[in-house]
Amino acid sequence: MFNSFSNQNFGQNFNEGFTGNDCTIEGFCSVDPIVHSLLEVLLYELKQITYYYVKMQELGYENKKLKDKIINCLSLILVGYEFKREDFEAILNDIHHEKEAVKESFVSTCEKQKIDFQILKSNIKFEKFDISSLVNQGEQQAILRNKVLKSDTKNLYEIVLNLIKSASIRLIEIKCYTDDYVPEEDAVLKLFNSLNFSSISEEKLLKKINDFAKINFQIHKKLHVLKEEYYGKISLNKVEVGVDSGHSILVSGQNLKDFEMMLEATKNEDINVYTHDGLIVAHAYPKFQKYSHLKGHFQMSLDSVQFDFASFKGPVLVVRNFQYLLDRLYRGRLFTTNILAGKGMTKIENWNFQPLIDSSINSEGFEHSHKIVNVKVGYDEHFIMDKVDEIIEKIKSKDIKHLIIVGLLNHSQMHSEYFEKMIEKLPDDYYIISAMLKSKKENVFFIDSFFNSSLIYKILAHVKEHVDLETFPISLFITTCNLHTLSHLFNLRYLGVKNIYLPKCTSEVITPNMMTFLKEKFDFKQISDNAEKDLKYL
Repeated sequence: MFNSFSNQNFGQNFNEGFTGNDCTIEGFCSVDPIVHSLLEVLLYELKQITYYYVKMQELGYENKKLKDKIINCLSLILVGYEFKREDFEAILNDIHHEKEAVKESFVSTCEKQKIDFQILKSNIKFEKFDISSLVNQGEQQAILRNKVLKSDTKNLYEIVLNLIKSASIRLIEIKCYTDDYVPEEDAVLKLFNSLNFSSISEEKLLKKINDFAKINFQIHKKLHVLKEEYYGKISLNKVEVGVDSGHSILVSGQNLKDFEMMLEATKNEDINVYTHDGLIVAHAYPKFQKYSHLKGHFQMSLDSVQFDFASFKGPVLVVRNFQYLLDRLYRGRLFTTNILAGKGMTKIENWNFQPLIDSSINSEGFEHSHKIVNVKVGYDEHFIMDKVDEIIEKIKSKDIKHLIIVGLLNHSQMHSEYFEKMIEKLPDDYYIISAMLKSKKENVFFIDSFFNSSLIYKILAHVKEHVDLETFPISLFITTCNLHTLSHLFNLRYLGVKNIYLPKCTSEVITPNMMTFLKEKFDFKQISDNAEKDLKYL
């Protein structure tokens, strides 16, 4: 099994979801349509509570605890697994009561100050908290929204939801590293509040999306800065893919703070810890190198998290903002720090990782060590930016007439033949910065490392300081689709990139209908099967 995982194919798409699940209304996908009906109710209540919260802010009142709760719940609106109904009931019930309380405060304050006010009509009835009734109401609410909103407006509505989801996830991480006021939180809530009004025009939604791109980029940049301040500046390191013999824990997800807390809890245990999927970026931060029991990275499959979890001989910790759909193969072995546990998951309460530790000690563990390959993670920023300065000088001297950037998140071999052909046919006055394929050509700069999107953003921001992107063409080929893909699209537009190409994303990430809309409305493009043709029309 381990021998099938070669150095070459390890470079494939870490963040690609698996296929085979049906999509319901609005493009949300899961194994259980009831989940989506209940999420519709949560979404509806969150919109209403946000309305009253924003109104109270306008009157000079602030409730930090409630704001945090709304942001946390917003990160659940596209949750990717079948959760425990009783846990969801508790969250939904809590949000409903919070909504009624802030609504009452709003009405009382307006009446005392003799201010005209508007109360939102509620289509969800909570007189009797009954899950069956709420499921039916959630279905009806989704159907009603589909009828009320025009097709284009509905797609813009979905883009807004996705941007809010992505931003909320990053805001939750930001709050792991600072107690300071984060103004971007208020921007997210104001954008979300705009969805309360079905009469909002397509033009206004478009403007809100474009205006939010600046805020969204600031959130991404702020998180990157905070993580480097906390964990140390990203550096270039080698990471071993494979396992050592002994008891083990696998950790998957995005939240580095949760990962750090788990490492602290297990540092005196005879347990080996491995990262999975995008969490490989932890190995690029110096602070994580002090944990001797962090042995490396485990990933047997490049397109199915199911296979990875089933292959691992120990418990799996899913930290916050895990992106994939899960079935029920691992009950009893899945743990989570998320605020909402999935079915078969054990929720880590108050950072008590003892149940996870006990599960590892009682598990089979790996009998033998298996070393597969060493890969590079992180980057040498000084070396890369020096090279970018050379590229900028060539642009200024007109030796480079078109800059192409390939990759955004991690390596991907899903289009290796495509980009090999592109490099082969590349004109001498075109230049590629590639995160995918090596090349001996002088007009190709290959970055040999797994890295996060902050590097590409740094490169683009630096180029923008010295090159007029209104007149000089830059094309960017995204090779990986994940939860943050739509967010990246609008960040890149904000940075001035006009030609942005997407791969063929799975419908769990971007539905075919949404892809068509993105191409028609925003002129985003899709990678074809003909690199020479795409290169010609750049």
